[in-house]
Amino acid sequence: MILWLFLIIVNVFKLWLARYLPLLGDEAYYNVWSQHLALSYNDHPPAIAYLHWLVNFVSGQSEFGVRLAAIIIILVATWLIYLIAKETFDKKVAIASAILFNLVPTYFTGGLFLTPEQPLLIFWLLSTYLTVKLFKTQDPKLWYGLGLSVGLGLLSKYPMILFFPGLLLFLIISKENRPWLTKKEPYLAIILSLLVFSPVIIWNWQQGFSSFLYHGSRVGSPNYLYNLLYFLILQFLMFSPPVFIFTFRTFLFDFWKNLKTLSGQTLLLLSLSLPSFLAFLIVSPFTMVGGHWTTICYLGPIIVICQRILAQPTPFKKFGFWFNLGIIISINILFVSFYAFLFPLPEEIKANAYTINRALPQYIQSKQVDYVFSNQMGVGSLVSFYGKTPVHLRKGYWKQFDIWGAPELKPGDNLLYFVFGDQDMPNKLKPLFAKIEVDPKIRLFAKDSNIPQETKAILCRGFKGGILP
Repeated sequence: MILWLFLIIVNVFKLWLARYLPLLGDEAYYNVWSQHLALSYNDHPPAIAYLHWLVNFVSGQSEFGVRLAAIIIILVATWLIYLIAKETFDKKVAIASAILFNLVPTYFTGGLFLTPEQPLLIFWLLSTYLTVKLFKTQDPKLWYGLGLSVGLGLLSKYPMILFFPGLLLFLIISKENRPWLTKKEPYLAIILSLLVFSPVIIWNWQQGFSSFLYHGSRVGSPNYLYNLLYFLILQFLMFSPPVFIFTFRTFLFDFWKNLKTLSGQTLLLLSLSLPSFLAFLIVSPFTMVGGHWTTICYLGPIIVICQRILAQPTPFKKFGFWFNLGIIISINILFVSFYAFLFPLPEEIKANAYTINRALPQYIQSKQVDYVFSNQMGVGSLVSFYGKTPVHLRKGYWKQFDIWGAPELKPGDNLLYFVFGDQDMPNKLKPLFAKIEVDPKIRLFAKDSNIPQETKAILCRGFKGGILP
């Protein structure tokens, strides 16, 4: 009853909050993917594209539909967390784990956004649940369900591959389950997961492994200390100080020190999460690791935290419990307050900010242009989503748009160019067109990268020839 009441209150609040959260550029970008369904994409595997396609099919291409889908996915994840905790410990731990999961800022506020982390979260948790059942029942058939689930996770986001090192770690240190390493089922499960993942491999083969080259190119930043501190501070805030500190201390020290005394359930949950956390920690000095990339790393620790709290006598009477809970809730309040209500907006749109995007289709149609272009992936995707129109990027701006291709401009063509950041763009366009008009009004609203302030709509009439900047 407590859990149901909590979830009703939290999700009614999220539904109310959704109207203050326009799409992020990345979300709109993934929605554009759904208009170009393929085996995979340059940035990520294809699951998020098919998820956005389903959302568009069910609810139309709507902002609320995207937010509702994200909320539903977090509810499914909550149910899986509950099942895992109940299987490993008991109902009280399950209820506490479900509640804590929903209070952690990344899952509470971040869970409102429909990104590749959402399907990854579901299949990581499903794989964890199947693993718990597998070692509890010793049923070899569950290996095949696990292989399928991991494969679907790989179709969601590449870090799913880190589930296997966690599983291997547990099999090595668990004497009771180590015999599985000599049986065929684990290896058949790996083969099955790779078969499910094979569309991504095929697509990359066709595209010269562009996805792997793209992610590989992101490693190598020389700002090692800055990148590491950036990673640690983001983790500290986005997953809350209590959860981050417990996870960091456990994975770097306590897990290894107490290896022989940890219960089998705790050992399993921590083993599955440990390699993913260490992998992101190790790579963090060499690239800017997004705070949300580590979504999968804290799922096991959340359950272990709740089990340890409830194992104490009268835990709810202790100052430390309420202090830590207060910290978590305070961070959520700060995130929500800033992003929903205190986000700095240009003075000229404060009165009508949330209606600007609704007028975009009519605005674009009124210009009677042949094509709509942008110079930035996020802006172009937002214009496509809210403007209900195809948007192109000049070749070289973003690899995935290059793969889709852009139309060859013919003499006399007219286009509407949504330009982000480049203040000199009108001067660059003047030699290419008979007439250039820069719209003085803000035509696109988002709470992402100063998009309202930095984006200008430029009407370009009478293409004369040349290469679009």
